Amino acid sequence: MTEASETWDGHSAEELEERWGRPVHVFHSVGSTNDEARRLAEEDAPAGTIVIAREQTAGRGRGGKKWSSPADAGVYLSMVFRPETLEPAPVSVLAGLGLARALDQVFPGLQPTIKWPNDLYAHGLKLGGVLSEAAWSQRRPRHLVVGVGINVRPLGGGISQKIARHATSIDEELDREVPLAEVADAVVDGLVRHLDDPRPRLSTADLDDLDRYDGMRDRRGTLVPPGDKEPLPGKCVGIAPDGALLFRPDRGALQRVAAGSLIPE
Repeated sequence: MTEASETWDGHSAEELEERWGRPVHVFHSVGSTNDEARRLAEEDAPAGTIVIAREQTAGRGRGGKKWSSPADAGVYLSMVFRPETLEPAPVSVLAGLGLARALDQVFPGLQPTIKWPNDLYAHGLKLGGVLSEAAWSQRRPRHLVVGVGINVRPLGGGISQKIARHATSIDEELDREVPLAEVADAVVDGLVRHLDDPRPRLSTADLDDLDRYDGMRDRRGTLVPPGDKEPLPGKCVGIAPDGALLFRPDRGALQRVAAGSLIPE
């Protein structure tokens, strides 16, 4: 089912399908594009199916954190993948790396960086995020849904001051108005190149690029482990081939961290 009556950035679903070569479902407003993509995936939507919306009313990031998604202010897009095998740990890093590479190529001067495990930054401010969700049948993946939110327009006064202090947009960074469709092109290209057949480990070329795009490498931050464990101040050393964060706490030995979040200092 394609929502043919809706348009996104002036483009119909049929025009976007021709542009990207994949099934596209366009919505004016949804709770979450990931939820819609997961619903379609459970209804046997083919690999490559894209859900894109002008706004999200319940957009979310990792751990259920709210993602602000004002109407026509960003790219809110999710894609369905059907890999034969899947190692979950590197997926968000691969997606972030693909997005950073694509955005850097299309928008010189943006200088995107990655904050492990799933955030995109530009010049120290949050630009976007990735949310990866997989469904399994025993040990085999049924499907993988990867959602991306990118701030393109300034977020305006409808968000909290706390978010505004730490967020930026492509328009603000480049000091011009960028077509939303050009950003979406980069998002689709970055996801397809890295997740159509996701690698179980980051390649040498991936690790070389991570040295360039890892915005937390050799920087101090606080690691917040899952659960009720104490936050750990320390220094980020890099990202391992399996997608784990290499983190040296102020007290203790170097750690390989598979789950958690980072707060930059």
